[in-house]
Amino acid sequence: MKFLSTLTFLLLFIFVACSEGDLTPQQNTTPTTTNPTSSNDDNDDSDNTNTVTYSGTVAGILSSNCTGCHGATNPRAGLSLHTFATAKQATENGNVLSRIRDANNPMPQGGLMSQENIQAIVDWAEGGFNE
Repeated sequence: MKFLSTLTFLLLFIFVACSEGDLTPQQNTTPTTTNPTSSNDDNDDSDNTNTVTYSGTVAGILSSNCTGCHGATNPRAGLSLHTFATAKQATENGNVLSRIRDANNPMPQGGLMSQENIQAIVDWAEGGFNE
């Protein structure tokens, strides 16, 4: 009887331990946004849209999709996207936005990244490159 209860407990323990799923942390590339605080002033006409930031959103997207080729060491095409300053400069002065949207000549080379990630980078650029 003791053997049967021990076996039952052991099987229950294994079942619970194995049902917890994958414990490996996953890279989150889903854009995160911050909501600017709104004042209680009813006459406030400021735009209360979500703000995409480099540190909160864009850095993770670039790290997952771009810096393998466009990192700090020997960046392809001379285009480095590994820091806020280099990513901002490349987006302002280069063709980053057109290349991440171009299905015929996509970047990253394996195919376009998700529309959500593309839109986050566009929003970051159009929002003034918030750090």
